[in-house]
Amino acid sequence: MEKKLPVQSFLALAAIGWSDGSLQRIESAGLVRAAKECGLEGDALAKVESASKEKHSLDGIDLTGLTKWEQVLTYALASWFAALDGVVSTSEHETLVSVGDKLGLDQALRVRATTVANDIACLPGGGKPDRYDFVKLVERLKERMPQLVG
Repeated sequence: MEKKLPVQSFLALAAIGWSDGSLQRIESAGLVRAAKECGLEGDALAKVESASKEKHSLDGIDLTGLTKWEQVLTYALASWFAALDGVVSTSEHETLVSVGDKLGLDQALRVRATTVANDIACLPGGGKPDRYDFVKLVERLKERMPQLVG
């Protein structure tokens, strides 16, 4: 099961969280857990932990070079992350759109990735960052978009 993502993906998630002015504790915990579950460790994980404590924006985060699979998985996580505190603010929505643009994803893939992320969030306890099932997210994305798995 391939669920590893580069650190840039998680820095983009942090930018979404910070876009409304603050990163809530639940968002910080979800970000760090997602990074660990998706294979980050060492210096890369330390960068994500730092991004969960210090405000930063999407500027300077390079999302080019990701495979289509990594792009869709990043966007699915971004969709989940934007809604993690229960409200998707206008600024979070705008940053999510910018992430999708930087990833080069068309609208249809964005909608499909968001739907899968929401499916997993709706599982019992799935709306909480400590219960969100990243393994199931990867499996569901593979089921729904097998052409992207490479």
